Amino acid sequence: MSQLAAKPKSRLIRNLKFILGFGLGLILAASLAIGYWLHQAWQQLPAVDHLAQYSPALPLRIYSSEGVLLAEYGEERREFLPVAQIPLRMRQALLAIEDARFYEHGAVDFFGLLRAALANVVSGQHGQGASTITMQVARGFFLTREKTVQRKLKEILLAYKLEQQYSKDKLLELYMNQIYLGERSYGFAAASNIYFDKPLAQLSVAEAAMLAGLPKAPSAYNPVANPQRAQIRQHYILQRMLALGYITPDDFEQAMAEKLVLNASRNPSVRGAAYVVEEARQMVVQTYQERAYTMGLDVITTIQMAPQLAADKHLRSGLLDAQGRRGYRGPEAQLDATAKGGLQDNAFKLLAPYPDSGELRAAIVTAMTQKHITAILRNGQSLQINLLDPRIAGSWAKLPTTGKRGIAPGSVIRVYEDKPQHWLLSQMPEMEGALISLDAKTGDILALAGGFDFFRNPFDHALQAFRQPGSSFKPFVYSAALEKGYFPGTMVDDTQRLLLPQETGARAWRPRNFGNNYEGFITVRRGLMRSKNLVAVSLMQAAGANYVQEFTTQFGFLPERNPASLPLALGAGAVTPLQLAQSYAVFANGGFQLAPRLIKEIRDRSGQVLYHDTARNNLTPGQQSGKRVISARNAYLMDSMLQDVVKSGTGRGAKIPARSDTAGKTGTSNNAFDAWFAGYSSGVVSVVWLGYDQPKSLGNATGGVLALPIWSRYMQVAVKDRQEWIPAEPAGLALSDGDYIYTEYLNNRCLEDNNQFIHSRLKCRSGATVNPALQQDALSAAQEREQILKLFSSED
Repeated sequence: MSQLAAKPKSRLIRNLKFILGFGLGLILAASLAIGYWLHQAWQQLPAVDHLAQYSPALPLRIYSSEGVLLAEYGEERREFLPVAQIPLRMRQALLAIEDARFYEHGAVDFFGLLRAALANVVSGQHGQGASTITMQVARGFFLTREKTVQRKLKEILLAYKLEQQYSKDKLLELYMNQIYLGERSYGFAAASNIYFDKPLAQLSVAEAAMLAGLPKAPSAYNPVANPQRAQIRQHYILQRMLALGYITPDDFEQAMAEKLVLNASRNPSVRGAAYVVEEARQMVVQTYQERAYTMGLDVITTIQMAPQLAADKHLRSGLLDAQGRRGYRGPEAQLDATAKGGLQDNAFKLLAPYPDSGELRAAIVTAMTQKHITAILRNGQSLQINLLDPRIAGSWAKLPTTGKRGIAPGSVIRVYEDKPQHWLLSQMPEMEGALISLDAKTGDILALAGGFDFFRNPFDHALQAFRQPGSSFKPFVYSAALEKGYFPGTMVDDTQRLLLPQETGARAWRPRNFGNNYEGFITVRRGLMRSKNLVAVSLMQAAGANYVQEFTTQFGFLPERNPASLPLALGAGAVTPLQLAQSYAVFANGGFQLAPRLIKEIRDRSGQVLYHDTARNNLTPGQQSGKRVISARNAYLMDSMLQDVVKSGTGRGAKIPARSDTAGKTGTSNNAFDAWFAGYSSGVVSVVWLGYDQPKSLGNATGGVLALPIWSRYMQVAVKDRQEWIPAEPAGLALSDGDYIYTEYLNNRCLEDNNQFIHSRLKCRSGATVNPALQQDALSAAQEREQILKLFSSED
């Protein structure tokens, strides 16, 4: 019996030994396999050495001269900050929610891993993770986000490799600069600017806690898209910070009560001054090529925000006013008001081809009566326009309801809200315009508006549009005549006359004054003040067309665009608003020509200066840069005459309150294709142009009617904080018969040019000497080309 009982017992032992041995064998084999896999995986891990010199792609940023961000270009919105420059409260807020024991555990937090596993088992769902900051760095820099065991094991191995090579501070720095936080922002420095429009150093505890909640799910906890969920997570982070001793109970209560103010302009890559930033962008890319978008360049422009905002505002309003003078031309399109689905539900789709432009918003008419228009915006909002409003009735009288210009249900119109819930009818202007403003001493571009809407028409009319300047070119003819011995008091015949072929070198030409108004013999000063065409042509004849053309190139005009012919006296050439502005600056600054400047400085994100215009940036008060192209006395006399244009001539509307140094000139090209005003005050030179891209008449309007009001409204802002410029009378001038002359024409010196239309007021005494340099053949235009001689009867 005992022997029989012993056999089963020994068999059980043998089976147990076999199972144990087999199990140990399996464990050993698995360990060897895992060890081999880990060895192979470790060998295949990517190198991490390059993170020591971590240099992420940083966007190109363009700023105003005051440091206001105008634009940002780049796929990622990023700003790198060393960990020492990241505020402690921001680091604590992040660690409180992501990895509170980061500085205590190794690459893997096994305690946190166990805690998360138990929590997930209890809750029955995957609610908590256990990735450390280091593991997240490994995943963010080297791995995908796929959820597999193999990827997780690689993440753990990489975390160990990273901690072998880098300090905790370096790993935290990498994480806080690399992590995606929504709104195209990467890193907490960029997110702070995007969400709160302030640097990290200025964040409150409440704001830091809000940002710290973003890494887990930037879209789910975005305070813009999901403010309630974002606030719940923010409050939880604040509780964690309190529990960990990062903040005091008072700090906690204050942060919980704080109402966050989000940045209203988070998304636009171009926030304002669109023509400016596009020109600056092109200049930078021309130098640095495509690297410009990743080098982290900060481009400081010369633009000043107050003038720039005024330029954009007043050019747009001026164009709308000018277009309003032409009458309402009808809706932009006529949609089928009976289409399936209705207008209300499909407004967004139907209005897609008609983007809003600033304050002008596209709308679809749903109903119209003699008193009201009912319409809907692209967001489905309904609005009503009172057609009896004086601003509508006064501008366009009775609006048509039939025909091509008629408004009816389905019409696409433009509206704007001048005050809450009060809408007015408007229209997009067909004409275009430009306003450019320079500092006369430095050539810095203070403001640039190249058109009505950059996103509608990116062509920069201020820098690229060559147009006939009309009478705004006359001052340069007068300046040339001063160098030939004609002065403000010289008498010139303002009688209409026929210029014969032997005078023109081509066909006969009968120039006319604006309005066919003639005064007989008048002074040069009055000729410019009243913008007399006959006076300008006579001075061109007397000084010589070739000489005048060569003389004006010193100001910056292109000779190939301004041929040597008599019609050049009336602005028959072609100039850009920028060229005209830099040329008027010569009169404003005492005779110096300066190349216009838009970019003041370029730095990389570390602060290293890559470009700096030392000469102009370091000008002392009263110092003038540039090349002298006319004498101080020539500039002084031209300034004096241009001031009279504003005081008593065609530019009277350009007067600026409390400014006695305002000077300028109107201009209207042939057939009123172009309207101009160019002038300056207190060291600011500005030019306004209006016209059509495909030249056609602006109607019964002049530069004094269309361009001058824009100039005047803008300049009141541009010169607000500036002192008047009252130049001292330079040497070499004297008074004769009540006006200025050059002193060398006293003491028996005078002009004898045999020109029957120009007479010096000086008495030539017996034996008087004639300055040979001043002798000029009045018929020197004989070789002018036939094709550029045409009838000019414009002015203003």
